[in-house]
Amino acid sequence: MHDVAGLPAKRDDCWNRIGVYGDASCPQLKQHAHCRNCPIYSGAAMMLLDRQHPAGYVEEWIGYVSAPRSKSRGRTRHSAIVFRIGAEWFALPTLVFDEVAPLRAIHSVPHRRAGAVLGVVNVRGELLICVSLAQMLGLGDAEPHRAKHRTADTGLRGVGRLVVIRHESGRLAFPVDEVVRTHRYYADELKAVPATIAKATSKYTKGMLAWRDRMVGCLDEQLIVQTLNRSVA
Repeated sequence: MHDVAGLPAKRDDCWNRIGVYGDASCPQLKQHAHCRNCPIYSGAAMMLLDRQHPAGYVEEWIGYVSAPRSKSRGRTRHSAIVFRIGAEWFALPTLVFDEVAPLRAIHSVPHRRAGAVLGVVNVRGELLICVSLAQMLGLGDAEPHRAKHRTADTGLRGVGRLVVIRHESGRLAFPVDEVVRTHRYYADELKAVPATIAKATSKYTKGMLAWRDRMVGCLDEQLIVQTLNRSVA
């Protein structure tokens, strides 16, 4: 197949070198969190979409999509975004993510000082309920908005973020210590949840994914949303 990265030579594919697909050393990541939010990446995408098709491009794709499907091509690939709370790593399906924003002030709600509800946050002029995923997962004193100044104690680095997820009832937000990148996997790559994981965490974890040199808890988004909605109600 043709290389979709066939960009003009003057366009530097910095996302593959110093961005989320490289060593993540780009200083712009502190502002944009992910390369897809950066104007350089967007500009490269526009140039890619506007370029002329190479000779034989259409015919090649016709042959590809009309060819008999092999067993490997029939497998469904999933996409999840990996993030960290305290020292623990988790993943949620990419489709539930609506926005990743910088941490901001969380304003308490009267008579709601217990449970998973932390308060409300202002995201682009909209007040959203902010919840504690850390508490729901039984992570103890790992609340990102409280622990963000103590990351040196754990040896972990990262920029705290506010994750906004969308579901049938609306949008919810929760703080995390770090949002890393999108991870694609096949369903049969999910491993069983080990018995050593805390009961509260394992309840919401549908499997473990191998990512880099660690295992990531793949969370059950439907159960997460149901529980959060009950907490908010």
